[in-house]
Amino acid sequence: MNAPAWPPLVLPDRVPRWVRVRDLALTIAAWALLAYFVRGALLLIWDWLGYPFFELTTQRAPDWTAMWTALAPFFAVAAVLAAWLVFWALQRRKTLMQQRTMAQPPPLDPDVHARHFGLRAADLPALREPRIVTVRFDASGAITPPSS
Repeated sequence: MNAPAWPPLVLPDRVPRWVRVRDLALTIAAWALLAYFVRGALLLIWDWLGYPFFELTTQRAPDWTAMWTALAPFFAVAAVLAAWLVFWALQRRKTLMQQRTMAQPPPLDPDVHARHFGLRAADLPALREPRIVTVRFDASGAITPPSS
């Protein structure tokens, strides 16, 4: 049995044909559904851009007052949420600016790190070699040696 390709990327040459057909069909269906929902606006734009240009010949002009009345609550809620985001961004600005210039701690000494887990520093290079390692801890939090 062949080993699976690593890393497990889905490249264009590995995608089955049925997946491509499914994705294309779903994309076309989504665009068609969107066009159906905004058909009035699309017809209005089509009429306005058709000959004679920039005039409505087959469609009625929209009632802008009624549209604004219907959309005003949405815009009000959007404005409140945007103001809320700006408020909290300004409140957190000082903290966020400090993070940019915050000094990093010094690197941990390998001897101290190894000693913390009950290991010898000489064992670290061998423990860092494998790509995948299962580490087990005992009740005291020390790393238990692998069972052979």
